[in-house]
Amino acid sequence: MEHVQHPFHSGCTSSMQLYREVLALGYTGGHHVVHHYVVTIRKGIAVPARSATPRPRDITSWIMRPQESLNSSDVAQLDAVRSACPEIGQACDLAREFTDMLRQRRGHLLRDWNQKAELNGPDAIGIFADSIRQDLHAVAAGLTLPYSSGIVEGHVRIKTIRRPMYGRAPFALLRARILLQA
Repeated sequence: MEHVQHPFHSGCTSSMQLYREVLALGYTGGHHVVHHYVVTIRKGIAVPARSATPRPRDITSWIMRPQESLNSSDVAQLDAVRSACPEIGQACDLAREFTDMLRQRRGHLLRDWNQKAELNGPDAIGIFADSIRQDLHAVAAGLTLPYSSGIVEGHVRIKTIRRPMYGRAPFALLRARILLQA
């Protein structure tokens, strides 16, 4: 669409000339399709060309990375997404604030962030904030204290025994296997 609309608005209104241009770009359709589209542009009823929509993964990456690590193109695209969807802008602000609390170990700010997220945030962030509120003291401690169980998390033997049996064997078999390994 944009390969026809842009030249048309720049002054090239011949459907045959536009057909040749899109043909050179790899278009495999017929002239009648291009001609019909040019007629809709002339009547003012053509669907405007859509800009490329960034992938959700890219948007998430732009939000979660520190702002100083983004290049100017990423900043411009994120600003365009934020202006197109205010809900993404709110989510971006709240996610960056939470990430800053996590990186800087500022758990004392969690209660204020949680209230703001529950009241003003998008639904998904509100649900996340509600789950944090249910165990606020533990989450605040996790954001404040330097201790972590992450190192031993992969070495919990019960989890490695349970995982291959999940949904396939009764609890009695799991109990017997755990007791035999102890």
